Amino acid sequence: MENNNEAIISVNNLSKIYRVYNKSIDRFKEIVFKQKLHKEFVALSDINLSLKKGDTLGILGENGAGKSTLLQLIAGTLTPSSGTILLNGRVLALLELGIGFHPDFTGKENIFFYGDMLGLPRSFIQSRYNEIVEFSELQDFIDRPIKTYSTGMQMRLAFSLISSLDPDILIIDEALSVGDMHFQKKCIDRIMEFKQKGVTIIFCSHSTYQISILCDKVIWLRAGKIEMFGDTEKVIPAYEFYQLEKDRNNIEKADIFQLNEEHPAIIREFQILNPTPLKRGDTIRFRMLVECLNDRLPYHVTLSIKMDNGRGVYVTGSHLSGKPAITGKKREIIVTYPKAPIMGGVYYAVARIFDDKGLMVYHEKPMPPFEVEKDSMELGVCYFENHWEII
Repeated sequence: MENNNEAIISVNNLSKIYRVYNKSIDRFKEIVFKQKLHKEFVALSDINLSLKKGDTLGILGENGAGKSTLLQLIAGTLTPSSGTILLNGRVLALLELGIGFHPDFTGKENIFFYGDMLGLPRSFIQSRYNEIVEFSELQDFIDRPIKTYSTGMQMRLAFSLISSLDPDILIIDEALSVGDMHFQKKCIDRIMEFKQKGVTIIFCSHSTYQISILCDKVIWLRAGKIEMFGDTEKVIPAYEFYQLEKDRNNIEKADIFQLNEEHPAIIREFQILNPTPLKRGDTIRFRMLVECLNDRLPYHVTLSIKMDNGRGVYVTGSHLSGKPAITGKKREIIVTYPKAPIMGGVYYAVARIFDDKGLMVYHEKPMPPFEVEKDSMELGVCYFENHWEII
């Protein structure tokens, strides 16, 4: 991406390399003996990025991809190994490790302490003080030392503080995953207000949904490099497909169970019989092939469907459906969901074998994730037929 005069953030050929030593004393030996005793870990390599005023950028990537390193470099809490970062405006950042509160200071003292670090007049902080405390909902704790705050309380105060100081560039790194749902909603609403006011926002999250709502552009980082940059509607599907294929490969490699006394019944095969991606309202059919040590062992089978974040959608089972215990050395089992009202998204299915009482798990087998096409702007997991009348 080329730099231009309108850029509020311009990152050029940015790299961050860490020296890794096997022993602490190797640092000293390296200086004295002029001998290289370290290995280099490249956290970021040749990053180029330009954002204009009002741009909202989401950053995606797996753990260790370099997301937090990039944000810390832009925020100025890390020094690059090479490359340049040019900023045109006040940068306020809520990073994964917080904003540097002093643990022995009270919440109130830390508000003014942070303002001093930014070089802001005390009168300005005083004029925003009530707003900061009210938004954080920490009125009963504001005169207590920060070290007595929970992680969630510290993040509440940190977000309330930085979002009340008129940033030109706002950086948020995974911080919204700490608070409760009520406060997360308040944070999202405030971020949307900033977006409408033209504040430049960089938002890092593992939630592709949150990024799709908040951000117009997305960078996908992989192993310290930009794998893809572009419009949200193009990058997120590419990233989700990559995750889908990776999960599928990991599941196929991980299934190493063999029949034995500990696992007297195992699921040899578990698959979805439909072509994918599915569509809402499709009749979904799953197939399991179960093997047992002997043909007299009674057992039951369950099938769970989960969202990509692990939350359950629906669980059914042979015993839950009133079926008698299954026997036989090898049995094929088909489970059918007629006209499933499942909304667009990525889902997982897990099959489990229980004893005849439905209490002891003999074996479980996850299935590679499957996708349901998104066909509407409506949100949720299950679709409900709806009709609107405005009176």
